[in-house]
Amino acid sequence: RNEKLLSIWQTVARSFQIDVRTDSDFIIFLISRLLVFMALATIQTFALFYLRDVVGLANPATATADLLIAAGIGMLLAVYPAGRLSDKVGRHPVVIISGLAGAGGILVLFLSASYMAVIAGGIIIGTATGAFMSSNWALATDLLPRGEEARYLGLTNIATAGGAALARLIGPAIDYFNRYGAGLGYQVMLGTCFAYFVVGALLLLKIRERR
Repeated sequence: RNEKLLSIWQTVARSFQIDVRTDSDFIIFLISRLLVFMALATIQTFALFYLRDVVGLANPATATADLLIAAGIGMLLAVYPAGRLSDKVGRHPVVIISGLAGAGGILVLFLSASYMAVIAGGIIIGTATGAFMSSNWALATDLLPRGEEARYLGLTNIATAGGAALARLIGPAIDYFNRYGAGLGYQVMLGTCFAYFVVGALLLLKIRERR
């Protein structure tokens, strides 16, 4: 029985093994994806409180729903064209530009003082997300070593889920900075999301494109 348990744990451990030297590009890719999904999950989690406490919209719950709907529409419209474009011009330009566009959407939210500005920010972020997801998955398949495709795609999904989970850790930081100024915590939150997008996009410059 002990040998069986040991075999199971060895199998699990091997599932997470990555050679740092030969798979350095894939590790960078995972960090990039983690950061971008942390930005997206942070906005989704704390948008209601930002629109209520900082922007001061009359009905923040409705505005949050509209923001997410606008983002969803932008994402749906961008997914297929971005995938086709990445086939023509390469993965890197589409992934990097979409990440920087996401940062631009965060900047629009930061400067928002009206409902329409919030919706505009949502459309930009959604479009950037759709373009990022399709071209990023394409980049992932280019980086997969032969014979281990399923295992590496599993690791890619861990980065996706991990981004959503880690995003919530910024909650205490928001509360901390809000004590020093009204809305300061949310400004820190948006600044952090902006950095997530920018760093996540620019990290991909270190990856050699393989077609």
